[in-house]
Amino acid sequence: MTSQTLHIGPDSAPDRYRLLRSIGRGGEAVIHLAEIELAGGAEPVVVKVLDSRETISSEEFSRISQKWNEQAELLRFVHRPGVVGVREHFEGPPIHRRGEACDRSGRSLVLVMNQVDGLDLRDWRAERDLSTPAGRREVLRTLEQLADVLDWLHSGKATPSGRRVIHGDLSPGNVMVDADGQATLVDFGLSKLTAEHRTAEIWFTPGYAAPEVFDGRRTPATDRYAFAALAYFLLSGDSPPRTPGLLAEAVAELPQVAALDAERRARVLSLCSTDPKERPPSLVGWVQDIRRAVVSAPRDDVQDTPPGPNAPPAGRKYGPPAAAVAGVVLLVGIALVGVELFGDTSGDGADRAGGTRPTAPSASRSPSPSPSPSAPGGVSLTTLEPVAKSEYAWFEPGDGTLGSQRYDTALVAAGPYKICDGAASYDLGGGWRTLTMVAGVDDASTHANARVTVEVDGKSVWSGTLRVGSPKPLSLDVANGRRLDISYVDPGNTCGMGRLVLGTPTLKK
Repeated sequence: MTSQTLHIGPDSAPDRYRLLRSIGRGGEAVIHLAEIELAGGAEPVVVKVLDSRETISSEEFSRISQKWNEQAELLRFVHRPGVVGVREHFEGPPIHRRGEACDRSGRSLVLVMNQVDGLDLRDWRAERDLSTPAGRREVLRTLEQLADVLDWLHSGKATPSGRRVIHGDLSPGNVMVDADGQATLVDFGLSKLTAEHRTAEIWFTPGYAAPEVFDGRRTPATDRYAFAALAYFLLSGDSPPRTPGLLAEAVAELPQVAALDAERRARVLSLCSTDPKERPPSLVGWVQDIRRAVVSAPRDDVQDTPPGPNAPPAGRKYGPPAAAVAGVVLLVGIALVGVELFGDTSGDGADRAGGTRPTAPSASRSPSPSPSPSAPGGVSLTTLEPVAKSEYAWFEPGDGTLGSQRYDTALVAAGPYKICDGAASYDLGGGWRTLTMVAGVDDASTHANARVTVEVDGKSVWSGTLRVGSPKPLSLDVANGRRLDISYVDPGNTCGMGRLVLGTPTLKK
């Protein structure tokens, strides 16, 4: 008896992928959750299938297939956390039951991607409370991660030839956040770019499309406009205005933006410009402009409007999203990434800068309040911006629990990858005598140890291994020091360091 399960694969192995269920549609392409048998076990994947019988003439299908092959092969060079992995692409028999590939007419184009569990950004945002410092920090970390990866894609560093990668349809449905807090661009497909960097088709997600998209033009600046719309959604909980010219006005009304000085506010609003040339080239720099206002926003100044009634229910597991395709006009439904066919990156690249990921939650018990963040005559180290930091891990303002004591003002180790080591440097200016803090590993950390070294002007003033449950009060001599360096490392060299917390780090005269 013939199996009723459906399969797809290349001509050499037409039954390679078993289709489990359809999870979305993009224009004429259908998105499926599938699995492949490897080493005696099944591994989940996501496949996007374009069937020639449902779309266009055979001549047009052949032309699209050639373009697909060229650009999909380039996409396989893109390897980095924050970008969904492309496993393979091929042209083969259409969807069929096992063993019946030869009985089907027509051809299919198939793009196979890694399957990622988590929440899409709309669901994830629905579970965040921006009236709390922790909620605001989570949103900021997500923005920093996305800014970092988009700057990297736009810089040309993603491909050996230096060709820039454009997502082309950045929206909440095309970003997911996993259980570890890693934000990932998903639903990467193909864009048919001509020499003028134009597409013959107009496809977009309303509210996130820059004005030039309506003319079929996509550049890195197009992604940057969409990023501004995405930031508006994360900071307000509302969908951005569908009319491109209204985005700057909406962003300007955000309390976090209104609180900025005039010069910085102008830089922030320039990302919403209807002129692509006026949008700043560095998204990482853009996030830095709003960082302080977002993290320090008082409770009454933060909007926290939940997504509207059309938002998908919270808690849904994520495969490549179906919601993102609503209102999107696609010829092939797989055009969510453009790889420029020229290696020119002049004037439009951005240096790679590290992103962050949310750290582990604090213990569920109710710890006692933390001490005051700054003693009289002192200032919290969390208010100083680092003058230098390591590329993949550093310190940022946060909170934590050490020995059942809650510290709402703290520096915490953070970074986009598993924590192996990191460092940050601060300019003291020579005006302080003592640095006090409580150093330790967060009570809720899954790992127990961290080793820390504190140096002033190149000389060590403290070094030691910290263990969960045993925080260490420190009072360090920094008299007349000009540069403070704090570094940390996993003592076991396994990239499994505990969540390091420096509670109420205070500089005193």
